[in-house]
Amino acid sequence: MIVFNLSHEKVLDSLKASLEKDNLSELYVNLDNETPSNVKEVFSVSYFDHILTEDEYMNEQFVCYANIVELNDKYFDEKFTTIANEFLYIYQRLFDLNDGFVYIDANTSIIKTKNSAVYARHIINGLKERPTCCLVFQNLKLVVDLGFDLTHCFYCLDDSKIKQIKEMILSTNLFILQP
Repeated sequence: MIVFNLSHEKVLDSLKASLEKDNLSELYVNLDNETPSNVKEVFSVSYFDHILTEDEYMNEQFVCYANIVELNDKYFDEKFTTIANEFLYIYQRLFDLNDGFVYIDANTSIIKTKNSAVYARHIINGLKERPTCCLVFQNLKLVVDLGFDLTHCFYCLDDSKIKQIKEMILSTNLFILQP
């Protein structure tokens, strides 16, 4: 049963302001700049086994959800569903492992939530680029930027959980790419 509880659902102004308000400013990563010094490790999780070159990207028939809509093909629908479920598995495990608030920057608002249904809806929307989102896992000290091309960037601010997170990712059919 889904229950609304205002203390678990808050829409806030900006990710930076939200984290500062909660005395978590060390968890803010400005994704528009070079990797900040507080980031211990950066890696990407992708459906692809390497970072695509521009030519590969342009020639690849399937790189994102928008391609699925354009192709309108059952094979690619099933392929996307399989890939999305791999990502959902990772994000559900991260949510459980975090065991605390997750901040979701959905480009239009910031949501601070412990509600797994709200979290899952934003992940699904992010996978479908409606809109993409950025996640901050408070207790894992992890920031994840969902990308358009089935490649998501992980910024680890604490190295105590990196090995566990990577093992979890490697248990799927997705790849860890180093910059």
